[in-house]
Amino acid sequence: MQRRKGMRLRGGFKWAAVLIIAVVLVGFDLLSDNASIVNRGMVAGLAVDGSGELIELAAQVILPGSGGSSAGGNDFMIFTSSGKTMQDAIEKLSVAMGVKASLAHCTLVILGEDLLRTRSEAVMKHFIRSPYFADNTLLVAASGRASDVLAAKVPINEVASYHLQRMMQGVQREAGVNASTVKDYFAEYYYIGGASCMPLAVVSDCEYSPVGPGSEGGEGAQLLDLSRTLVTTREGYALALDRDASRGLSFVRGRLNDGTIVFTGDNARERDVVILESKCKLSVEGDNKAVARVKLKVKRNELPTARDGEIENTISLRELKRIEESVRGQIIACFEQCQKADIDIFHIGERLYRKKGEDWRKNQNKLYIRDIEFDAEIQVKVK
Repeated sequence: MQRRKGMRLRGGFKWAAVLIIAVVLVGFDLLSDNASIVNRGMVAGLAVDGSGELIELAAQVILPGSGGSSAGGNDFMIFTSSGKTMQDAIEKLSVAMGVKASLAHCTLVILGEDLLRTRSEAVMKHFIRSPYFADNTLLVAASGRASDVLAAKVPINEVASYHLQRMMQGVQREAGVNASTVKDYFAEYYYIGGASCMPLAVVSDCEYSPVGPGSEGGEGAQLLDLSRTLVTTREGYALALDRDASRGLSFVRGRLNDGTIVFTGDNARERDVVILESKCKLSVEGDNKAVARVKLKVKRNELPTARDGEIENTISLRELKRIEESVRGQIIACFEQCQKADIDIFHIGERLYRKKGEDWRKNQNKLYIRDIEFDAEIQVKVK
């Protein structure tokens, strides 16, 4: 009896010891993390460029408690590093900063043109494998060097990464902008054809001056334009769509609720309507025909005017037809630009595979997109 009681006591002590050790370890881990926050530089945006055999990083960093900003006591600074691999460059970034580079808050990555043309696959796979980058990290391609986009002085303030993040969040469902995240990129990467896209950032000068912390005595501000789209394949950089084709892609890709459509009115003057809602259904018909059916809800982008009790500036049936033709032309332009480059931008191959089965996939012609007949049907409803 006493022996059993002793065994129970020893068992109780054992589990109590395990519990105490677990609590100590968890507490130590939490304390060490909290203590290290002040010694970290939070990366708000990251620019990745290629230079020969090296990968170059430029990080727009928030330095906690630096007192350099009138709003929140933080300074925004750009630090740079380079390495043969992404991991090597990131480790050297912490050395350049003097504190640990924290990438948990990095929601924007800008990719340079040279990098996308030479070594995009290795860099992109790092983002999906790394525990530091979230799946919803926004991707933007630069027309030129990514570091130039990150360093742009925008009219609101000089923090280009914050400006781009807010800009992307505000226009993701606007006609002409084709937002992409790390998750989106790899979902499309493994589609048949492997075509992906992301906004193409172009920096241009403007007549305004930046306002906000650190802008005193600065030069003229710059504008960031996202109205064009870069198309990539598994091999990297493929082609840059023009503005019309980019708008066509946005009508097919997603559900839109913002933006305008410009058309010529019956009075030969340019008019526009505001997009309230846009949906698209893409289907395959027969062996090699694909049709994009777009349904639009729009409203006049002007106040109604009346004469003799009748509204003068209503949208006529002829004008409605011109709106439909405008949208259709942009969608067709997107398909044709990509078809000439043997790129399946609308992922028609995926739909052919679902329709025809595994035999089609095993025996598919890699240039199947050349044989596709494509059309778009547009239905517009004015509210």
